[in-house]
Amino acid sequence: MKLPAILFLTAVGFALPLSAEVFSLWPFSSGEGGDRQEALNPARLWSEKVVVDGHSLEMGVSLVRNPLDVCYKNLRKLYPDARFAANANSLLVEIKRKNGIRRRLYLLSIEGIYPTIEFSMDLPAEKLKPSNWPADFPLPPGAKPIAVMEFPNRNAVYGAFSSDFGVEQTLPILASALKNAGWNSVTKEHQDSLRGSGEVFLKQDPPSLLILGFSPTKNGGCIGTIYQRRNK
Repeated sequence: MKLPAILFLTAVGFALPLSAEVFSLWPFSSGEGGDRQEALNPARLWSEKVVVDGHSLEMGVSLVRNPLDVCYKNLRKLYPDARFAANANSLLVEIKRKNGIRRRLYLLSIEGIYPTIEFSMDLPAEKLKPSNWPADFPLPPGAKPIAVMEFPNRNAVYGAFSSDFGVEQTLPILASALKNAGWNSVTKEHQDSLRGSGEVFLKQDPPSLLILGFSPTKNGGCIGTIYQRRNK
């Protein structure tokens, strides 16, 4: 199951399998920047408070009139020292401001939807480290937390972790732990150890949704993401 990039567009978290690497709104550093308004002219849809590794931040969601390739060219021209990561339908940009704040932009093109959707977040200068891993998110043996993001207004939590084991080993282990915790598999991809790459679970008490997403890494391991949302 190839989960759509950044599922939190529809309040379903943001598992992000892009090519052979995994990108999200989590930190990396470098670059300089000015005002993206000159390059993208985004039309703001909404913003919401989020908690990233214990830091209270704000995430903005906007529409951009230009297609992804034009956005890339304009941003490259305006911010030549920024860091870029791109594939066919998405672009991740980080711009280091003079005050040390790192502006993270994630641009996403989805067929049949407005040319480009932009997610933006200003990250603190210091590198973020994962805070307390959610107690009800099981971690596979030996896995290491990468990041934890809470959506207070959505009653939702997102977590990312790394594992030295491949997807074909990690997915069944994690799926089994979730089933033992009372979750019911909807997609049952964990039963196909060679092709499974994610899973959707539901729970009745309390009514909840949980989504797993995995991408392999070059060292033979994988990056996993867990998103959980409870109905209020």
